[in-house]
Formats: sequence, structure tokens, C-alpha cells
Amino acid sequence: MIFKFIPGALAIGLIATTSAQTPAAAPAKAEATTPAIEVAAKPKLDPAVVKGDSSYALGFRTGGGFAQQFGKFGVGADDLDSAAFLKGFMAAVKGAKPEVEEAKLQAAMEALGEMLQTREKAGAALNLEAGKKFLDENAKRKGVTTTKSGLQYEVITKGGDEKYVAPKEGAEDKDNKQFMVNYKGTLINGKEFDASPAGAPVPMTLQVVPGFKEALTTMPVGAKWKIFMPSSLAYGEERRSADIAPNSALIFELELVKIQDAPPAPEGGMPFPMPEGGPGGPAGGPGQGE
Repeated sequence: MIFKFIPGALAIGLIATTSAQTPAAAPAKAEATTPAIEVAAKPKLDPAVVKGDSSYALGFRTGGGFAQQFGKFGVGADDLDSAAFLKGFMAAVKGAKPEVEEAKLQAAMEALGEMLQTREKAGAALNLEAGKKFLDENAKRKGVTTTKSGLQYEVITKGGDEKYVAPKEGAEDKDNKQFMVNYKGTLINGKEFDASPAGAPVPMTLQVVPGFKEALTTMPVGAKWKIFMPSSLAYGEERRSADIAPNSALIFELELVKIQDAPPAPEGGMPFPMPEGGPGGPAGGPGQGE
């Protein structure tokens, strides 16, 4: 993780250099001189407070990076011995050699991997059962429609008449359409794992998980649906993030704002930036199709 900051001394140096390079014009008359604006000096913090708070900030940011990197493998706080973790962390910060020989570290990491695989397999079975039970009960609710694929949706706002038109004669859609959407994703227990920025629809193509693709190509522009995806239409046995475990059924509130032609993709890049953690990002969301 890279932290971008300007140390205090460097910042002061830049300010001083800039001031020195900009000569001040001498006032024509003393009485015409504009009074200087007094800037209140920042309170001087106790060095102990600076050390404590900045250490916490660095630790918090490092922990966030750890959760993002290893959470997708199912590693959580309960898997860590905090004292041993901190000891290893500080040894690395100081540039010291590890106190545990490499062979033992490698063996421990392999054992951790095996444990995670076993746990993921057991959790996947439970998630599949829980998702099926939830969707079976949800299908009985008034206003919920279940499609042939198993996707369920509930219409919140009907929308207009405009809909996605598939290419003629079953030709493949070359991602020439862009769907502007607002969305919020939750697990069946109600925990939110992703959402588009408030008031800022995000662009998507049809390179998304099957359940999302089906909804986008079915609902009219202006409509808002609540869609319920079995894991087979979401990420299946793949762990997408710390929240989206294998075989997770997902719920999305989805609003289709507009369908438009996608801008041409620049050489070597996507036609539009994908926010990290959003559609197609590592943290969850509708996700790009494989």
C-alpha cells in the first residue's frame, strides 16, 4: 500500500521556496498598504500524541489493505494471533530477520491454506442450503416473479417502454451498449457489501454475472427492481470478497437510468474506468463475467 504525503519540513520548504520566487510589489503609498491577514498558527501537538495517533492511522490503513488482500481468501481477524502478527510486522518494519526459520513458516502457511480450503468447502455447502431456503420462501411473496433461470425480481418502479434490443439473428452483442445504473448489493442477511455512489449512475456493459445481465436486458429504462440471485447466477463457488463467500445468494436493488451506445474503447484499455470495489472491481458488486 502506497501512502502519498508531504512531510512537514518538505511542505514548509516548498512554501518558503514559492514565496521567495514571487517578489512582493512595494506599495506606492504607505496608507494604501493592504493589512496582512493574520493566519492562526496550528496548535503544536504533543510528540507523544503525534506518535500514538499516526501509529494508529498507519496500522488502520495497513489493516484495511490486509483485509482487502487476504479477505478474498477467507482470512479474517479470528485467524490471527495478534501478538505474533504484531511481532512479525515490527520485525519486518525494522528490517530484521524472522525469528522463525523459513521452513517452519512455509509449513505453517501451507497448513493455513489447507484449513481455509476445508472451511470454505463446509461454508459453501451451508451457504447453498441457506440460499435455497431463502429463495424458496421469497418466491411465495406477493409481487415476486421467478424467471426460468431462477432469477427472482420485485418491481419497485415500473419504468417506461424503452428496453434493451438484442442484436438481430442472435448475433453476439459486441459490448456496444452501455447501461447507466444505480445499485445496492446486500447478502440475504441484510448486510450491504457494495453500492454505486449516491446520485451518480455508473456505466456497465453486459460483461457482468448472469443474474445481473438478465435483469439489465429485461427491465425497461426508468425501472427499479429488487433482484434476488441464486449463487448459480452470481459467483457460484467463487469467493468474491470477505463478505461474498462461496455459494452466496445475492440481493440487488437495481435502477436502470439509461441505455446508450458505449464509447469506443481506447487502445489497451476499458471504454470507461471501473471503480475498485464496484462493478467488476475486487470488492464485490455485480462483477465482470469470466
